Amino acid sequence: MASKSMMLRQFLMEIARNPFQMGAVWPSSPALARAMAQWLPTGSRQPVLELGPGTGIVTEELLAAGLPEEQLVAVEKSPALARSLQARFPKARILSGDALEIQNLLEGEKVAAVFSGLPLKVFKPEQVNRLAEQIHECLLPGAPWVQFSYQLLSGGAPAPSFHSTASKVVWLNLPPAKVSVYRSRQAAS
Repeated sequence: MASKSMMLRQFLMEIARNPFQMGAVWPSSPALARAMAQWLPTGSRQPVLELGPGTGIVTEELLAAGLPEEQLVAVEKSPALARSLQARFPKARILSGDALEIQNLLEGEKVAAVFSGLPLKVFKPEQVNRLAEQIHECLLPGAPWVQFSYQLLSGGAPAPSFHSTASKVVWLNLPPAKVSVYRSRQAAS
């Protein structure tokens, strides 16, 4: 496990290098990561996808919640953060690339869940729709898309192909964040 000061330093260096790429003003808290990890499916042998793992706080909680490291696939846009994550989680598959290209990165592979810290509110609507379409294609039927956002009052799913099934505000995060769980509308039928 990396030290908190090392992760904070990495986070701040990445903000200085790419201020518009980072979706947060401060690293996610362990409380936020635990609120997300509670949605980890149990008993699946399929991989779990994490989008925008950053310094790996959610990654750590997913593993602590029982996800075998070999089942973790993470897509990180920053090459520096991707290298750091691969060094910390050597059994995981860390992909350096854009989450808007997950279809190509996963090569058609299906996943048991998607955990995302991507800043959807700063994406263009067509980017959100493209991402949602790709997540829809890679998720197993009924599998959750767990997304956090700093928009506490947002209510609906990010795209018409999904519906919201649960949400929780995490006040012990800076700033407070909302964890939302979405599932495919086809799975609800």
